[in-house]
Amino acid sequence: MADELNEDLNLRKNLENRIQAIAKNRKLHKQMIDEGRERTILCNTCHGKDGIAVQPLAPNLAGQNPAYIVDQFQRFGDGRRNEYLMSNLAKTFSFEDKIKIALYYADMEMKPSGGGNLSLLADGEKIYKQNCVKCHGDNGRGQEGYARLAGQRHDYVVKMLKEFRDRTGKRTNVWMSGVAIRLSDQDMDAVATYLANLK
Repeated sequence: MADELNEDLNLRKNLENRIQAIAKNRKLHKQMIDEGRERTILCNTCHGKDGIAVQPLAPNLAGQNPAYIVDQFQRFGDGRRNEYLMSNLAKTFSFEDKIKIALYYADMEMKPSGGGNLSLLADGEKIYKQNCVKCHGDNGRGQEGYARLAGQRHDYVVKMLKEFRDRTGKRTNVWMSGVAIRLSDQDMDAVATYLANLK
């Protein structure tokens, strides 16, 4: 397990370094974002033209950590994540395409999706701070290649937590499964509500 964690951290660190190097070159950065836009026509069907999902249970991608997006593309492609459309789509993109798409979505403004059970906001914040801050940060914006969760759709967060908890085979991550298995359905509702309303 430790070897797998170190490998994942090294891959994300290398991705972050590559993305930071691109960001320092304004001309290249803009060019890659423009090329990323051209490759997302099909993506708009679920994730929206502005990166805010238009389909139920699809994630918002606007403002997402670009290293995380590339990493998830890789996981869909190699079977560590399993979802028919995304798994097949990931195999059609080159590694460079994935970086371009990630930069395109990362450049968009995330707008909190809102919703959920607002009476559970305080509980959700407590659960988040106890379980999620180390990887996803105090502000929910991700760090070291981890996902940005702030503003993410309530329905999507609940879906992902249940997949991790129930070990459906759609997502493989022993650390997230270890967290999710301790959460009740109400806990998941609460933390998803907190994140959906976090700016």
